[in-house]
Amino acid sequence: MFSTRLYIHILLFVLLIVFTLGLGLAGIISRKAIILGTITILIAFGLIGRLVYYLNSYNRKMKLFFNSIEDDESMLYFPENIGSKEQRYLYASFNRVCTLMSEHKKIEFERKLHQKEYESWEKLMRVLTHEIMNSITPIVSLSETLLSYFQIKNTSEHTKHITDHTIEKTIRGLETIKSQGQNLIYFTESYRQFSGLKHPEMKYFSLTDLIESIQTLYKEDLVQQHIDFSVDLFQPEIKIYADEKMLSQVLINLLKNAIQAFTQQPNKKIHIEIYRKETILFIKITDNGSGIPSNLIEDIFIPFFTTKTNGTGIGLSLSRQIIRMHGGELSVISHPYHKTSFTISLPQNSNRNILNNH
Repeated sequence: MFSTRLYIHILLFVLLIVFTLGLGLAGIISRKAIILGTITILIAFGLIGRLVYYLNSYNRKMKLFFNSIEDDESMLYFPENIGSKEQRYLYASFNRVCTLMSEHKKIEFERKLHQKEYESWEKLMRVLTHEIMNSITPIVSLSETLLSYFQIKNTSEHTKHITDHTIEKTIRGLETIKSQGQNLIYFTESYRQFSGLKHPEMKYFSLTDLIESIQTLYKEDLVQQHIDFSVDLFQPEIKIYADEKMLSQVLINLLKNAIQAFTQQPNKKIHIEIYRKETILFIKITDNGSGIPSNLIEDIFIPFFTTKTNGTGIGLSLSRQIIRMHGGELSVISHPYHKTSFTISLPQNSNRNILNNH
């Protein structure tokens, strides 16, 4: 339908140009209307210019559209309320294609993100198997060796045959077993914390008091590192309906990460802001530390992903899971050495997560 209207429009233009040119040339050749014929020919050239401009307007927009596809840019918008009917129809079609491209890119991004999370869990199982086997194998081997000091063919060795050297080796072996066991406990505890979260035990508590308690907990670290710490509350006393222990765990983890993000830079700052927009309560923790590289911004919430040499990669994954269990979201924006903000958003309604102003 669109093509037919466009072809008819162009055809009428061409016929009008041919007719005008013919009329002008006829007047000049017959010498009966030279002036009028000249004017008619000029009009015909004007019509030609008009047609060229009309076609170029389509050409320019189409070139812009295809360039945007080539550059993988799907945010382009064409105004649908200006130009001729055919142009408005074309612009609407372009916008529809751009919308479909945006939706496709979003679906593709989510698919890749889900695939990345799946691969992360697959990697997690390999890591668990590898770590557990690495810890248990030497423990079993060492236990057998120690047992051989005190048993011969399933018969207990007589105490008179047990020398000081044997006892010494046994103690060293037991210390090694203890060390390996502690490492294994630490590793499995990290996994247990991530995968075995209990359902939130919701109750009213003072978010203001919780922030003050966390500030007191890290006061010494803040002073030692000369960090300027500030809190901005939209009202003096804020009460919230949530799991206090879980939310405390999240806030402590985010504050600890903010403190660890600083290098030897001057003017270290951490700012906590609590504000409300309509039915959403926001808790934002901002620092001006080393930040997060843009290529890692989506990876930091993946389980067991970490850039720290002594990190487990559990903290942020665990924190996001806790906030989602409260019906909220944990997000981040980062401009290294300028501003990195982790924002907790918690929905407020009559049944859960109600902001209560007592």
